[in-house]
Amino acid sequence: MVKTVIIYIDIDDDLSLAGIKSPVIGEANVKEAIDKASEIMADDSDFNSMIVAYNIYKKMKKEGQDVEIVFLAGSQKGGLEAQRRISAQLDEIIKELNPQDSIIVYDSPEDAKALPIIQSRLKISGVQRVIVEQHRGVEETYILLGKYFKKILNEPRYSRIFLGVPGAILFAAGILEVFGLISYIVPVITILIGSAMIIRGFDLDEMMEKWWENSTIMVIAALLSSISFAISLINGYFTYISIKGNSVYVVSTVISSMLPYITFSVLILLGAKALSSALDKSIKLFHDIIKISAIIISYYIITDVLKNLEEGIYIIQFQSFYALTISSMVLIFAYIVLNLIEKYKFSSS
Repeated sequence: MVKTVIIYIDIDDDLSLAGIKSPVIGEANVKEAIDKASEIMADDSDFNSMIVAYNIYKKMKKEGQDVEIVFLAGSQKGGLEAQRRISAQLDEIIKELNPQDSIIVYDSPEDAKALPIIQSRLKISGVQRVIVEQHRGVEETYILLGKYFKKILNEPRYSRIFLGVPGAILFAAGILEVFGLISYIVPVITILIGSAMIIRGFDLDEMMEKWWENSTIMVIAALLSSISFAISLINGYFTYISIKGNSVYVVSTVISSMLPYITFSVLILLGAKALSSALDKSIKLFHDIIKISAIIISYYIITDVLKNLEEGIYIIQFQSFYALTISSMVLIFAYIVLNLIEKYKFSSS
């Protein structure tokens, strides 16, 4: 048991680039890690942070304080995976050293994401952020740009944005040029950049990663659903620019052109969920089947109403109202019966 542990955080796991396996525990192992890092990443801010952490450790030890030093690393993928690895390594440290408090050393805002994780398990009595100042002449600027360019090429969390998005734009521009649709390049670029910002902003890529680990079926369904939805938007746009008429006719025709793809987009997700329930032998499968039935019935009723609007019939036909009423009653009755069955099975088990 030690009183204080000095923790250096490397959430993007640059340590692995120097062949250092984390967690690194104890003075001897830390010195060995620093020696390895000095050969590979001597000009990196992470290396400076390692030195700062080690110096804090030596100073406190010289003063007679009960201290230990450790290096924790996350993952080059960043995000949740990096934070979870930090969390797992922290549990390992606490189990081995049983410290009373900690002093944290880090160098980037990304590393700071580990602070709440540490604070939830261990008291933090001090934080040291390392900021490396550089004189940026022309030569130094080129070296720095080269370093960042290397990060963009080698680290997935940077390459997705700085290579993936421009690559997708260039690919889309080439396809549009081949088909003589280059005039649409501006909206396509806007959609691609907007999509990338939404995906990164809401961590949808990490969410998809978790889905893939937990349910491959749902990931495939989500991709097909997204493609179908994108096709519905494209189809709706081209329908809008190619037809003329009053506003009711235009709106109903555009919706009619989009509706099959939107319906398929929803059905493929519900179908995948139903398949997962079936594989798990869950009674929730019946809930999914009811939802799928409701979507299919709604599709035919809405299609019928839109067809009437296109033909100038603005009064909802009795047949449509009758079908909606009967189908709603059947689905509600089925849902109630299945709920009662589910409760009975749950209480009997």
